[in-house]
Amino acid sequence: MRYDITIDPKLYDTYPQIRLGCLRFTAKVLPPDADFWRYLDGEVFPQVRKDIEGKAWSEIPGIRGSRAAYKAFGRDPGRYRVSSESLIRRVRRGDELYHINTVVDVNNLISVTSGLSVGSYDLAKVHGPVLFRKAEAGEGYDGIGRDHIDLENLLILADEEGIFGSSMSDSTRTMVTETATDILVVLHCFEDAIDLDALLAETKDAFERYAGAQNAETWIV
Repeated sequence: MRYDITIDPKLYDTYPQIRLGCLRFTAKVLPPDADFWRYLDGEVFPQVRKDIEGKAWSEIPGIRGSRAAYKAFGRDPGRYRVSSESLIRRVRRGDELYHINTVVDVNNLISVTSGLSVGSYDLAKVHGPVLFRKAEAGEGYDGIGRDHIDLENLLILADEEGIFGSSMSDSTRTMVTETATDILVVLHCFEDAIDLDALLAETKDAFERYAGAQNAETWIV
């Protein structure tokens, strides 16, 4: 059930605290669930706002490590925000998050509560082994809800067709829609202090509970 994912070992020379938490499962992707969103709006988001009250972005676990990694590889985290920070900024302001589908909505729940960038990918649209590496000059893609994104010097996921995922924004090519059945979730972790095993267990439980995940398996790269 595991998928072939490796990390370019050269990355550790620049920033040693790199791990990928991975989850693969099958599911029937459904439209957003109203009860799930009532739970987020009534319980989860108020607790997140309480937990981050008075903290700078560089002090919030998950975001802290992601910002440090961006700086280490030469990108400004204030200008090019990690996806979890973008989501939590919306929660802090009281803005509503987009309701997409059962898988993407749980993906964003994990990102908001952990501070980590989390990406979900339709494995039917991923071809061959996946390598986590640094994007080179000129590399980019059309991001979800964005125009073309310049990803030079950001850490990205790439398959045989090219790059498709990053901790800033994922590509439209591999995004999860209601046609997806075989799904890969990747947690981008840049802090050794984070208990990634425990977080993956929570992630697996959330996808099983709220997105109908079956045959789920977790591992760390």
